Amino acid sequence: MTAETAPARVRQARPEGLRQRMVRYRILFAVVTHILRDRRFQEKVIMCAIGAVALAELGRDNEARPVRRIAARYKSAGASQELARARRALEPGPARP
Repeated sequence: MTAETAPARVRQARPEGLRQRMVRYRILFAVVTHILRDRRFQEKVIMCAIGAVALAELGRDNEARPVRRIAARYKSAGASQELARARRALEPGPARP
């Protein structure tokens, strides 16, 4: 048999022991606590939170302005009078001109 036709030996992974898992979890815990205690990381999180709130308020204000503008436009055009006239026309009772 040549090297190309020989069956390849597959190495099976051993099951991970409890001690190895505990070491891995402890390292992960140490890294997370180190990151959370870092002043620069805390500053970035605070700045992102402030930016997110500012963007949310900006979006809310931008939605409110067109609604106010449209309401003022309909009010100046007499749309409320037109709606009142339509309501009166739909009410039961004597016909009004």
